[in-house]
Amino acid sequence: MLNKLKFAFVSLMAAGLIFCVGNVSTAYDEPPATVIVQVTAMGSPIEHADVSVGDTSDTTGHNGNKVFQVNKGIYTVSVADTHGNTDSREVRVNPGEIIQVTFDLGAPGRPASGGGH
Repeated sequence: MLNKLKFAFVSLMAAGLIFCVGNVSTAYDEPPATVIVQVTAMGSPIEHADVSVGDTSDTTGHNGNKVFQVNKGIYTVSVADTHGNTDSREVRVNPGEIIQVTFDLGAPGRPASGGGH
């Protein structure tokens, strides 16, 4: 009888340990990173600029910003305003990190490089 109780107790302990170990790998998920994309023209915010981080895209709000939640990795951040000005750059983000990527696309209707007359 005592052997059966020992066996039952050990079996329950083993089952509990297996359950705990199985949940440890999923108990800690890396927190997402935050990428804040800011789009300006000569320092003023650009509303409705198309922005993307990796495969996710949206448009900026009245403050020229758009916030994306992403997983750890390397992403291409791209922007385009309604005048055809574009820019992009690559960023690396880590879990829980908050980074801001600012693009100044120059004067409306003019390239950010200031080209033209």
